[in-house]
Amino acid sequence: MSHPTHKAKTTVPITDVLSVVLSKLPHASGKQWMKRNKPQASSAKTKREAHGSLDSDRIPVLSSSVSSTTTNTLATNNSSIPPSHSNRGSSNDLSNSSSDRRDGDFYDGIPSGSGNYLIVHYAAIVCPKANRWRVRSVVLYNSEQRIVELWCNRLTSDLRDQTRPKNLLLFLNPYGGKKNALSLYERFAKPLFRLAEIDVNLIITQRAQQIYDIVTSKSIVLENYDGLVCCGGDGTFAELFNGLVTRTMMDLGIDIKHPPYLPKPNIPIGVIPAGSTDTVAYCLNGTTDIKTSIIHIILGQHSGLDIAAVYDAAVVKTIETQPRPQLLKLYASVLSYGYLGDIAYDSEKYRWMGPKRYDYSGFKKFIGNRGYGGEIVVQLDRHGKQDPNDGVRCVDKCQRCQRAAWSGGNGSGSGMAEPPTESHVVRGKFLMVNGANISCACLRSPQGFSPYCHLGDGLLDLVIVRHTSLFNNLRLLLTMTSKTKKISDLPFVEIYRTREFRFTTQGITGAETTPVINASNNQHSKWNCDGEVLLETNIIVE
Repeated sequence: MSHPTHKAKTTVPITDVLSVVLSKLPHASGKQWMKRNKPQASSAKTKREAHGSLDSDRIPVLSSSVSSTTTNTLATNNSSIPPSHSNRGSSNDLSNSSSDRRDGDFYDGIPSGSGNYLIVHYAAIVCPKANRWRVRSVVLYNSEQRIVELWCNRLTSDLRDQTRPKNLLLFLNPYGGKKNALSLYERFAKPLFRLAEIDVNLIITQRAQQIYDIVTSKSIVLENYDGLVCCGGDGTFAELFNGLVTRTMMDLGIDIKHPPYLPKPNIPIGVIPAGSTDTVAYCLNGTTDIKTSIIHIILGQHSGLDIAAVYDAAVVKTIETQPRPQLLKLYASVLSYGYLGDIAYDSEKYRWMGPKRYDYSGFKKFIGNRGYGGEIVVQLDRHGKQDPNDGVRCVDKCQRCQRAAWSGGNGSGSGMAEPPTESHVVRGKFLMVNGANISCACLRSPQGFSPYCHLGDGLLDLVIVRHTSLFNNLRLLLTMTSKTKKISDLPFVEIYRTREFRFTTQGITGAETTPVINASNNQHSKWNCDGEVLLETNIIVE
């Protein structure tokens, strides 16, 4: 099904199709791409825009001139549809949209139910290097309306077979980052969700921990939703999954203060980046581009993500009858003591400055160059197979993460036995102690703390930065901002890959304590747990 003037062809996998629309006109609405009061753009740009996309941040509109706009065709024939594969290279695929037609006021004047044109909106990667996705449109024509309707019904039926979300519960934090999450949602997310015919229950939060309280409340029936989504920064995402895991424990009757294990929730979580750093979104999607994240949510793309648990080490289990230590918090990106902990604690006094408060507090703490003494007991693989500098990056369909998921590496307590470990003790004075659950890469730090840390392998990378000179601290910051250098190359940085470590300001052996630092240096920092301050100093991380 194509226009007689077509020469070029475009293959659109059904797994990348967002919606199909019947129309009497070869465009989505009567509006034009460019504003009338602006001079006409160059012919090359006009042709690109006429092909129809959401790249210019508005609803896809094709020019009324068929010959100049419909230069792409669906690579198919009258008896079959495009093969069910995705050029995304992922087998985790897409979601199902509602069978009801979209609201009429979304596309101004779309004729529904009849027409000789079939408009196909689909997702396409427009910049592989930057992992950037956009929505594109292709218009198909046939003089027989019956054939067009047949194609529309067939494609609509195939879209229903995709495992995509139909109903989403979305939490929006209007105060995070640059405080523009609501405008970003209205500009990007809302039109895209409507395009894909996804029902969204939007909740705009008004205070801290409101997401946690709502998710853990029995008044919310999570089974009514295909996914939970947050629009905000890393702290908003952390609040959401902390609430979801806690809710799962409550539903299973597990003690939420002393859980014997952490259950895996059945409902997936999506994140729309609108924060200051957006580390989680960057590591998951390879970009903080908001439209790319929304497209992955719409298409139902899934990726396993490890969650680390932080326990209070003040009470240590000595016999089997005693409960496990108290669970303090869960985190997905990084838990940091020392420099980053000081920044998180100090910056709370300057919230009126917005994201710049982190730069201000960071400069103050950098000049201060304080070090903190402590003892770290890290559990290492006895066979030495867990090398944090093995050069293997976590990619789409990562074999290491897939093996961990199949072997029960999600911490559910059911799976193959963990490899034997041995304790390794690190003592001294530290600038930073970081438990990196992901690489922690972001736009400011392209390599992150540990570039070879994986999303879902059941392990975290313990990054220890020794207290050193101000000059070496400057080397550390410059390396963190480099696109090629790694902080593991610095002589005062150590990285260990582990499932568990313990940090104490004094060594604990049963009920006895042994000081490892002298009284003059007995000053404590705070833990920065996904942007939230933890006041407990002695902790166990699993």
